[in-house]
This record gives sequence, C-alpha cells and structure tokens, in this order.
Amino acid sequence: MKKLIDLADPFFAPAWIRIAVVTVMLIWGIFEFVTGEVIWGTLFTGVGAVCAWRFATIDYSTEPKD
Repeated sequence: MKKLIDLADPFFAPAWIRIAVVTVMLIWGIFEFVTGEVIWGTLFTGVGAVCAWRFATIDYSTEPKD
C-alpha cells in the first residue's frame, strides 16, 4: 500500500525543509487552539509532533542520490 506522505522521501533530506514543515504544523496548531478550534489544533500539533519524531529518526545520509 502506498503511503499518503512518505517522510523518508529524499525531498525531505535538507534540514531546512524538515524544520519548515514541523514549524508550520506546530504554529498552525497553536493558531487553531488560540481561535478556539480544539480538534484542528490537536490534529495539527499531533501531526507536527509525529513529523518531528520521524524526521529525527530517519537517516537521510543513507538514501540513494539521483
């Protein structure tokens, strides 16, 4: 089965892209909490936390270069 988003994709190899993805997700989640949307805030901060954890555990130096 194909993943919706493959966090091990070489697109995410540059650190600035990984930092940007996690930062945007967490900031958007905080924004949703501030505006009173608890479910969306939980969703975005949860996805941001999962992305941060996965980005920290994937070794992008072993990925094949195209």
